[in-house]
Amino acid sequence: MWSIHVKTAVDSRGEVITPHHMDQMQGREGQIVTINGNFNPNVLIEYGGLLRLRIVNAFTSRFYRLTLENHPLYLIATDAVFLYKTVEKQELLLTPGERVEVLIKGEIKPGQYRLFNLPYYRGEMGMMGGGMGIMWGIRNNNSRSVQVLATLNYSVKTKPIPLTQSLITVEKLPPPQTTLRFTLNHSMTPEMGIIFLINGNYFNPNRIDTKVKLNSVEDWEITNTGVMDHPFHLHTNPFQVINRNGIAEAYPSWKDTVLVKAGEVVRIPIHFKDFIGKSVYHCHILDHEDLGMMGVLEIVA
Repeated sequence: MWSIHVKTAVDSRGEVITPHHMDQMQGREGQIVTINGNFNPNVLIEYGGLLRLRIVNAFTSRFYRLTLENHPLYLIATDAVFLYKTVEKQELLLTPGERVEVLIKGEIKPGQYRLFNLPYYRGEMGMMGGGMGIMWGIRNNNSRSVQVLATLNYSVKTKPIPLTQSLITVEKLPPPQTTLRFTLNHSMTPEMGIIFLINGNYFNPNRIDTKVKLNSVEDWEITNTGVMDHPFHLHTNPFQVINRNGIAEAYPSWKDTVLVKAGEVVRIPIHFKDFIGKSVYHCHILDHEDLGMMGVLEIVA
């Protein structure tokens, strides 16, 4: 498995720098990108073979927009399970906490090919989306430069391995019994400064925000009325992403984290199979979660 991680900001003594509140608002992106602790590692692929990569974005805020020189990425699995078929992608967007499995075909001229992280703009604060960021001295943590994450090297020739197209049958969920709506946004308070909210609420571990029945199927409609992208993460029970702004997803898949872009409405049906008790849902940008964007879910019999 590839764990993509970023070393956080440190001072000259190697100690973690106390974060500025404005950095927390943006979501800190760190300094040095590593894969399994290595900087720009070399990865071998046999000519004619298939390379399978399991990739997790293990960072707290940085988004990864992955592309491999002269090679498509064949997506076979997302967070929770396999897709129903192999999907060819020229690039993949991976938000904090998301996982994918991809295949790479060793079918072109042997040589060295770089895996890039392309720039991605995930929004920024400033007069609640206007032009006040410079006045506030907000540091822009959006990834706006191309980064080399790893280098693919061809090795020996092998007997060609065919690319599998059909994978599994993705379960079609029963019709939902109810629809719940969630709004992601932010606000200002005199005491705490910027806070991040779900349905207007700041996280309180002693409050039940959402109550559902075990084995029920619900449609959750998540609307981001803020100015920044938020990866929405649900613990315990995976979901399917049905549509974005009313447009159907290209392929069904099981997820536990879904990106909800600024101004976007995402619909996810969920089958609550596990377990009686309390769980949480939250933004998977750690700083936004810490600043209040989290809710408590209780599953009852």
